[in-house]
Amino acid sequence: MVESATNPPPAVFDAWIDPLPDDADDALAIHVKHQTLLRAYQARYVVLPSETPTGSILDHFARHYDEDRLQRLGALKPGLEAELIAPLQAAARAASGDGDVLAYVERLLPELRAAAGDAFLEALVEAPQREHHYRNFLLQSSADLLAEASASALGIIGEFGPPQSALFRILIDEFGFGSHDRKHSVLYRATMRSFGLVDEYNHYSRLFDTNTLVLHNAIHGLFQNPRNLFQQVGFLLFAETAYQRSTLFHQRHLNRFHPQADARYFAEHAHIDLHHTRMVVEEVVTPLVARFGPEIGREIITGAELTRAVFARAGAGQLALVAAFDAAPSAAFGLGDHGGPAVTPGARVADAAARVQIGAIGSVSAGDFAHFPAGAFGRVAA
Repeated sequence: MVESATNPPPAVFDAWIDPLPDDADDALAIHVKHQTLLRAYQARYVVLPSETPTGSILDHFARHYDEDRLQRLGALKPGLEAELIAPLQAAARAASGDGDVLAYVERLLPELRAAAGDAFLEALVEAPQREHHYRNFLLQSSADLLAEASASALGIIGEFGPPQSALFRILIDEFGFGSHDRKHSVLYRATMRSFGLVDEYNHYSRLFDTNTLVLHNAIHGLFQNPRNLFQQVGFLLFAETAYQRSTLFHQRHLNRFHPQADARYFAEHAHIDLHHTRMVVEEVVTPLVARFGPEIGREIITGAELTRAVFARAGAGQLALVAAFDAAPSAAFGLGDHGGPAVTPGARVADAAARVQIGAIGSVSAGDFAHFPAGAFGRVAA
């Protein structure tokens, strides 16, 4: 995407998609495809900068929502979804079992609630530079959490009976019940600021790694396509329940190691998601299955298993980055330049000593980055 050098857009309007060099490795090609799909999904959001930008806001707004640009992205979306999202859905459907969703719920909820800890947070206990790794977790999570619940808002428009109203009640909780200061994305902004991060939507989008993009796009692939309604319900079933435990672990981690940080975001979710799980099960899953039969049960389970898979991938990716970065001889911690060319571990960088910025963790030499795990992504320092 071409940007104006004299009047660059505010971060919220950043529509940058990296060019693919002729010798791009497969991992970089996949990353850029996911980046393109991210931009297609973001085009459905209404965004405005938090501060008045230079130049005319109407000019920025018109350029970002230019119909030709939106049509080009829209034309790319079905093919990218077929390549990137459909295989994830197929794998999740294969794991859906017999489709007995009520029996699945009886197994799932105790399993998720019995989680004793979070492997990423446990690794940080021993990490000497845990703050930088946690800052990167916040940066990567901002892909969704700075516009939290906006994806699921796309899934409730229309008319489909009492379950729609139950989903809407969950949604208005996410949006702070109309109070901006209680909106979950606003609470998340406060957590980011307490770690010295910029809290503007899309500010760090060029540092999102591949696992982050897969997670974001899998969720949006569900909610931006109405045909996936029942898989959307499965996402909510899994995510609301898993979040009860994961947010509690994050709250405890912040209280222990970063008591100065604003942990309200995690405290709120550890509380409210107990109610959201009950609402999803009792007011959405049960009546829908009673009305339409077991075939939608398999779709609900598919959505839940897809969510499990992409959450697990993102978590494993974060954990692998901690180990790889801490083991790199050239590691230098800190959020530095992130405007250079995109690079994945398998890509060829002419200068092995060149620095590669990896999220908010820091930078390593290109030679060391070549040994990082799949899904890692960085930018060569300009």
